[in-house]
Amino acid sequence: MQTSFPSTRRWLCWASLSAALTLTGCQQQPLADAAPIPPELAARLAAEPAACDRYRDQYVLAFQQHVSALSRDDQAAADRARDQLRRLRRELEEQGVEAEACSRPRCIIEPLQGGKLDSWCGFRLADQTGARLYRWVAWPPTEARPRTEELP
Repeated sequence: MQTSFPSTRRWLCWASLSAALTLTGCQQQPLADAAPIPPELAARLAAEPAACDRYRDQYVLAFQQHVSALSRDDQAAADRARDQLRRLRRELEEQGVEAEACSRPRCIIEPLQGGKLDSWCGFRLADQTGARLYRWVAWPPTEARPRTEELP
């Protein structure tokens, strides 16, 4: 979904869902880094149990479906997506893997005009170049779009 005020998008800052964090300065992130998945993230993900790959991707899909259902005010679809999130954790447990053993991208809910919602997910990595504090790696990697990320 796109907001009808794209020029204001880059100035938005996001707080955690619990609203416990205060808003701080924002910085526009590039569309993509030199590689779709930075080597340090690729190494971290490769070291995790194989079941984490499916869990990570399916988690993002279910999260986005849940937010989409909430945006449409479709309670039945929201319940199905929430159940899918629970099922994913159960499937991991059945394979002997705890969800905490899997790196999971941060998923952000973006409020839009008219009470609509959008969501996006990715990993926040330390910026090795020193140009910024963090860099954003969209997840799944094929969905790379420019986004803003809060600075601590």
